[in-house]
Amino acid sequence: MSKVVKRVLGVAAVTTVALGLGACSSSSSSDKGTDKKDSKDEKVGDFNVEYKNPDKAIEGGDLTYGYISETPFIGQWLSPLSTDAIDSKVESPAFAPVFAIDSSFTIQNGKDKGGLADIEFDKDKKTALITLHDGVKWSDGQAITARDLYYPYEIIANDKAKSTRWTDSLANIEGLDDYHNNKTDKISGLTFPDGEDGKKLLIQFKENKPGFTQSGNGYYLETIAPYHYLKDVPFDKLASDEKTTTKPLVAGPFKPVKIVPGESIRYEVNENYSGPKPKLKSVTVKTVTPAKAVAALKAQEFDILDGTTNDLYPEVKKLTSKGYEILGQQDLYVSLLYYNVGHYDKEKSVNVSDRDTPVQDPKVRQALSYALNTDQINETLMNGLNTRAIGTIPPVFKDYASKGDGFPLDLDKANKLLDEAGWKLDKDAKGKDGKTNDASDKGYRVKDGKTLSLTFMARSGQATSEPIAQSYINQWKQIGVDVSLYNNKLTDFNSWGDIVQSSGKTKENQAWDITQGAWSLSSEPSQQDLFSASAPFNFGHFTSDELTKDLDDIDSEKAMDHEYRKKAFQKYQDYIQETAFVTPVSFRINWTPVNKRVENFTLDYGENELWAKLAVSSDKRSDK
Repeated sequence: MSKVVKRVLGVAAVTTVALGLGACSSSSSSDKGTDKKDSKDEKVGDFNVEYKNPDKAIEGGDLTYGYISETPFIGQWLSPLSTDAIDSKVESPAFAPVFAIDSSFTIQNGKDKGGLADIEFDKDKKTALITLHDGVKWSDGQAITARDLYYPYEIIANDKAKSTRWTDSLANIEGLDDYHNNKTDKISGLTFPDGEDGKKLLIQFKENKPGFTQSGNGYYLETIAPYHYLKDVPFDKLASDEKTTTKPLVAGPFKPVKIVPGESIRYEVNENYSGPKPKLKSVTVKTVTPAKAVAALKAQEFDILDGTTNDLYPEVKKLTSKGYEILGQQDLYVSLLYYNVGHYDKEKSVNVSDRDTPVQDPKVRQALSYALNTDQINETLMNGLNTRAIGTIPPVFKDYASKGDGFPLDLDKANKLLDEAGWKLDKDAKGKDGKTNDASDKGYRVKDGKTLSLTFMARSGQATSEPIAQSYINQWKQIGVDVSLYNNKLTDFNSWGDIVQSSGKTKENQAWDITQGAWSLSSEPSQQDLFSASAPFNFGHFTSDELTKDLDDIDSEKAMDHEYRKKAFQKYQDYIQETAFVTPVSFRINWTPVNKRVENFTLDYGENELWAKLAVSSDKRSDK
């Protein structure tokens, strides 16, 4: 389960969708996470993390893995060019991680841990030495080499390849930004101590970073690409060539033998896999639409069904007596409210907090936050699978998560904050619709003759979208704030994406004040690429010297001391509480139904050889 989880934008706090917004899903090197020996007994909420099948596994067998998706998968096998979160799921049986990790996403050295390579850091020299393990091969039998470690950097940094994975974090490698800017055809900071066909790649960094030991840190890549197979394909043809779409080379326990584009993949054992011999004979991966997912489980079509959403849970839960068990894991996920306080200056690549709006006032933002009844929404509409977020760092990162209370429902505090901000209740005040407040006999808030009226760009896409939006609006009315929907309706995801990724400068009658966002986060918890002054994903455009200092402190060389970094993260989370520049809304439990014939399935983040270990105890799926 250790494939590096990328940071992607989610839809309506329910589904994750890759926008190609190239960032990367976070924990500390001293977080112990889950001990592998105890994972069978670990629980998250009411769910087990691992399924314990009491029956003995049979030899061979075919396992069918389903993934719920509204859209077909793209099927791009070359990680530097992949922009679709679904691809990483449907291609996972063929995946072998470059580096093994533990349950806290800390990189683990040693071939016995399950990765293809080890990595060693020299703090004084500011280097990392990657050494491939003996015997690691591609599915065609060719050895994986240092050149295969180097090649993904060329693809990502070469503008002809049109990769969306380039980030400023990679520019910390010497010479990589020069290559990216076409100043050189070689990357000076990447060298081969024992030659291109050897096992070692040496990385020269400009600065040491505290996240180096965490998978998904973004400062170096954790991918390989078969240079011997792709070297004759021009960079601008890589994304469409059959060698990266329908006839790929892989390094994992299974290799694709039949691909139905966008629909299904059949896998057979990769005889050249360097890890433990797979227990299954074959694996079939299929996508299924949300509307057909429950019926497919009832018909026993899948052994494992991934990509589940909270609205499906009540029906799927009924199947636990009909051959399935539901497992759960804390998701690397947080949903938020953003407040539009400025715009993004594309020429200077910087956010500017210059908008004239009531949500510039932190007391107004805090009041809006304390007015929400998130606990009730999570219990009734999210089926108890979401929990109220107390910060932007999920609880799986025990050392870095907030120690505060977040924003529980507190209407008295919300009203007091608005009073302090100078917004006074007026029972005769009228909202944008020309009517007085029908939710409170005390009226709307008024200041300098203007009603506190705001525009909420709420997203569509889920059965719960409308009731959640209305709950928010009704709660805000309770404290005298007039909130109306953007263009008087929910906004579809594509339109929403276009708007929040625009500069932020819109016609006044089209401007938004509040919107929703949800992120599948990185296994390195730094949030520079979400909220820094230069981050395009900083959709509210909030900036301050203190926020910049807090984010920089988390990623400073001082923070290579674990205790220092813990304190830096807490200070950052405290700042969110004090300013509410975003409102953390919910964390989420990821849940997965598994047929009771499956052996060795776990949601433990530290399982590096899941597909090789999976087995079945019967030729037929259980219905009991």
